[in-house]
Amino acid sequence: MSECTILCLDPGEHTGWCCVRTEDMDKGVWHIRGGTADKDHRCVVELLEIYYPDIVVFERFNLYPGMAKTLSWNSFYPCEVIGVIRWWCLQHNVTIYEQAPSIKKFSGGLQNDWKLLKDNSVNLSAQGVTEHTKDAYLHWKYFERNTLSKAINAEKAKRYEIYKQGGHAAYRHRHD
Repeated sequence: MSECTILCLDPGEHTGWCCVRTEDMDKGVWHIRGGTADKDHRCVVELLEIYYPDIVVFERFNLYPGMAKTLSWNSFYPCEVIGVIRWWCLQHNVTIYEQAPSIKKFSGGLQNDWKLLKDNSVNLSAQGVTEHTKDAYLHWKYFERNTLSKAINAEKAKRYEIYKQGGHAAYRHRHD
């Protein structure tokens, strides 16, 4: 079984997302779609449940010193979303990769598959494709360029360990 699903998220008031799937990790042919989820924890969980990723990549929250005073009394909703993501991934044994907000400028920019993502967008909200979707896409491009091959090897090793421990039936059920 060599299919793999990676969900990249830009947590925020509206959470941008980009989902990439392949039927064969070794061939590296990825199918892409994305959109923006409404400000609702259930929308984020629904997104995770729909795509049931093997790997989740998300933008970590950094409170920069220059913003500390401006954000006084803020509820930090993006941190709540990150908590929901972490909890769901922990419950489902899904690998997490956090990325700094600053990596977007090193992602290689918008590529040809950005048009495919926009054409294949899924509206889980009235937002459609937004700046948050673009940020999630840029997190995918950075991950693809810098971490993907190591992540694929780690995922294969994880699957092999599950198989060795007799968990192959449970793992197969997850992907049926």
